[in-house]
Amino acid sequence: MSKPSNEVQKIHPRLPVELLRNVFEEYLRMDLPVQALLGACREWRSVALKTKSLWRRLLLSADATPTSLRTGHAHNSDGQASLPLKRSWVSSQLKVNLVLDPQNEEMSILEQRPSLFRTVNPSALEPISFLCVIVNPGMTLPSSSGACNGKLAQLESLMIASAQPSITLCEPLQALMDLIDDSSTRLKSLYLENVSKDFIVEASNKEYWMNLARITIRNDFDFDSLDAVVFARAPNLEFLSFSGWLIESPQSTTASPDSSQNEPIEFPELKWFRVYMISMNTLSHFRLPKLHTMAIDNVGAYPSPDLSRGELVMPSLKVLQISTLYPTIACINAPELDTLCLSIPALKQPDADHVLKSVFHGGEGMMQPRHLTFRGPVHDKHLIAAFHLLGDRLVSVELDCQMSFSKTFWMEMTPGASPRCAFKCIAPSVASTAAGAGDVPTGGGKSKIPLLPNLRCLVVDVHKNPMAAGEGRDMRALISKFIEARAPVGGLLRLACKWRKVGGPEEMIDPPSCPHCVDTDTRSV
Repeated sequence: MSKPSNEVQKIHPRLPVELLRNVFEEYLRMDLPVQALLGACREWRSVALKTKSLWRRLLLSADATPTSLRTGHAHNSDGQASLPLKRSWVSSQLKVNLVLDPQNEEMSILEQRPSLFRTVNPSALEPISFLCVIVNPGMTLPSSSGACNGKLAQLESLMIASAQPSITLCEPLQALMDLIDDSSTRLKSLYLENVSKDFIVEASNKEYWMNLARITIRNDFDFDSLDAVVFARAPNLEFLSFSGWLIESPQSTTASPDSSQNEPIEFPELKWFRVYMISMNTLSHFRLPKLHTMAIDNVGAYPSPDLSRGELVMPSLKVLQISTLYPTIACINAPELDTLCLSIPALKQPDADHVLKSVFHGGEGMMQPRHLTFRGPVHDKHLIAAFHLLGDRLVSVELDCQMSFSKTFWMEMTPGASPRCAFKCIAPSVASTAAGAGDVPTGGGKSKIPLLPNLRCLVVDVHKNPMAAGEGRDMRALISKFIEARAPVGGLLRLACKWRKVGGPEEMIDPPSCPHCVDTDTRSV
C-alpha cells in the first residue's frame, strides 16, 4: 500500500482473485479501514466491491468519529451509511458499531442519532449479527431513545463498552436492551466493559441471559463484589471471564433459613473460567463437571476452618493458572491436570516456601501437572523436593525464583553428580519435606533413575550476568555438565536460560531443536 500507484497497478493485479479476497479478509480482521482498498488500483477496487464480506462492518457515529474507532466503514450521515448497506446485500449478516458520542454544539445529536441508526432499520436491522455500542464521556441520557425500532432476530454477539467507568447505562440503554430481550433469540456472546454492578444484575434478569454461552466482563475500576449466582442464571454458559471479585452470598447457598446445608452453584456446561479474585471457599460451592481451563489472578482469604487438602475435586480440569499468597489452593484436586502455572507474589521467601510446600504436599489429591511454570521467591531446595514428588510426571518446566539458583540445585538435577558437602545440609530438608512419598535421594551419589527422567524442556531465569567472572561463567559450567550428564539418559530437547541484562532466552543445547518439534514431543509424552 506504501508503493506508488503505478507500481501497485503493475504488481498486485497478478494475484488471483481468490487470493486477493483472502488478503482482504485478513485486512478486515486486523481492524483496518477498508476504504483504503478502493483507492489502491482499479483491479483491487473491482474485487473489493464484489466481496460482500468487506461491507458487513458498519460504524455509525452521529458525532466526529474517534480516531481509534475508524475501522471498517465509518459514517456519520444517512447517505454515507446507506451505500455500504447496498453493497453488503442486506440479506447477509452485518456487524454494526453504534457510537454514542457527547453532544456537539454544531449538530443536534438527539435528532440525528435516531435518524442515522434508522438507516439500518427496519430492512437491514434484522441481519445484524454483531452489535457494538460504545459510550463516550458526556453522553446525554436520552441520546439513544428511539434509535432502535424493529427486531434484532439474527443478533449473535453484543458488546457494550463505556469509556467512563462511573457512568450509569441502565436508563440510556433501556430501549435497546428491551429490544434485544424481546427479539434476540440467537444471542450467545455478551461483552461488557466499564459497566456498573447494577447494569450487570439488570442484564442477568433478562430472558436472553438464559441463552448466553459466552460472557466477558472487564472493568478498569473497582466496584463491590458480585454474587456468582448472577452467572449461574445462564445454564448454557461455556466461557466466563470476570475482572472482579466473585463471591457467594449466604442466600445463594443456604437451602433454607433454618438449615446449614449448602446447595452447590451449578455451572453444568462451563469449560473456560477466568476471574480476578475468588476464595477457595467460594469456589468449593461451584459445581464444575466440564471445566477444562481456569485462571485466577488473586486468591482471596477466608476465615477458618480451611478446606482439607484435595477436598475440592475438579474432574475435568486440565489447565490451571493461579496466583496466590495463601496455601489454601492445596485443596484443589485435579486428577486430569496437564498444565499448572503457579505464581506466588510474596515479598518474603519463607511465605513463598510455605505456599509451595503446601501445594506439593505429597499426600492424596496433590496436583501433579505434566507441564509446570513457576514464579516466586522460593528457596531452590523446596523446588527439588517438589521435583522428587512429581518424579516422572513432569515433562516441561519453566522456573523463575527471582534469584539465582545455587550450585546444589544444578548438581541435584544432574544425574550422577559427585558428592559435595553442600548436599549434606540440603538432604535432611528434602527428605523431611517429601516424607511418605517414597525413597528420596539424599545426595549426589549415582542413581539408577535420575531426577525428572521424562524431562523434555527446561527454561530457567538464572538471574546471573552471563559475562561476569565467578557468576555467569561458573553457571555456564554447571549447565554444561547438566546437559552432558542428561545425554545418556536422553529425552532433553531444550534448555534455555534467561540471563540478566540480556533480551531473550539463550538456547544452551547446540544445535537448538525445532520449536515445533519440542512442543509436539512434550505434548505427546
